[in-house]
Amino acid sequence: MDASETLVDALMRQFPFDVSTEEFVQDPYRFFEQVRRTSGPVHRTRSGDVVVLGYFEAMAVLSDPRFGHGAQTAQEQTNYGVPARTFLLTDPPGHTCQRARVRRAFTAREVLRLRVKINELTATLVQAAARAGRADIVADVARPLSATVIADLIGVPEHLRDRFAQAAALLVRAMDPPQLIDAETRERIARARVSLARDINVALRHPSDTGLLRAMAHGSADHTARAETVATCAQLVAAGYETTVGLIANGMHALLQHRDQLAQLAATGPSEKAATAAVEELLRFDPPIQLAPRSALVDADIAGTPVPRGTVVSVLLGAANRDPRAFPQPHLLRFDRQTRHLAFGLGTHYCLGAALARLEATAALRHLLTHSPRLLEPRILYSPARVARSVQSLHVHLNAP
Repeated sequence: MDASETLVDALMRQFPFDVSTEEFVQDPYRFFEQVRRTSGPVHRTRSGDVVVLGYFEAMAVLSDPRFGHGAQTAQEQTNYGVPARTFLLTDPPGHTCQRARVRRAFTAREVLRLRVKINELTATLVQAAARAGRADIVADVARPLSATVIADLIGVPEHLRDRFAQAAALLVRAMDPPQLIDAETRERIARARVSLARDINVALRHPSDTGLLRAMAHGSADHTARAETVATCAQLVAAGYETTVGLIANGMHALLQHRDQLAQLAATGPSEKAATAAVEELLRFDPPIQLAPRSALVDADIAGTPVPRGTVVSVLLGAANRDPRAFPQPHLLRFDRQTRHLAFGLGTHYCLGAALARLEATAALRHLLTHSPRLLEPRILYSPARVARSVQSLHVHLNAP
């Protein structure tokens, strides 16, 4: 990769299909399957970079320390030519230290507190929607639930939470190649970044009694540590918020399209056990994050394919989750699977907020299904984002409580 090239530039030239089309946005899995049939689980582009579509190959890359981001501290540049900034883009040992600081907010006591809050808030949101008889699951349930939980997790003051949610929805678009983002949206993203960083700085000076900011505040005295804290919290807002929205929205959309599976799940109550298992299959079927970028840190190989040091490797999580070698009839939603999906990644960079996302999705599923949701739209549109995948709106009829 050329030194002046950005991560998104490198990714753009790898894919053997055009990610800018509406057809790709609506159904990327069709494109993944076409490439897998012609190239197998590992596709080498003409530029020499690698796209991983196979489940077992993706597992190998994500758990192999020979593949990473190329930066060991927040001050270094990654192998993609972008500053590391947060633990999400660094490799051990720096990654381990930064991640440990963030984990202070994920104590058993804190997760239990959030679990109770998630269930109460979800019940309130769904009941309000059911009283109206219809709802947009994205706007009325997924977004307010995810925004409240991530703000509570971080420890954002109440008066800043609306602005946090608005910024998070924009920042997830920044994960996409700039060629796919119009000028007006790029400007809004830039403003959202500044606004979010400013608000986190303010909140860090006066952290609430709970949350990540409180856990990290005592270690953020110097300028560098403070910058890392702000960047980390901003990244978690963007990643945690939109990922959970996508999980709930995509999952409910898939479920409403598979009436047999919907009826099977509803017949259980749905019980928490059945809903929890269903969430795992929904994560496999249409994951909210489609891409995990890596770089070869040393000369390596993927399933016998040589991968020289510096090669950009794009692990397509959505493709891996539909590999027929791992999941028979992968394009069917089936709750009888023993799902071992890669929606949250694997290894060192396994999603830190996976447990909370699962709790939110399970709660949303259970409460929504008690009101017998019925899809009101013949065609559903997905967000124009490519790395993050999420239904834009999902209007349903709900039975009154």
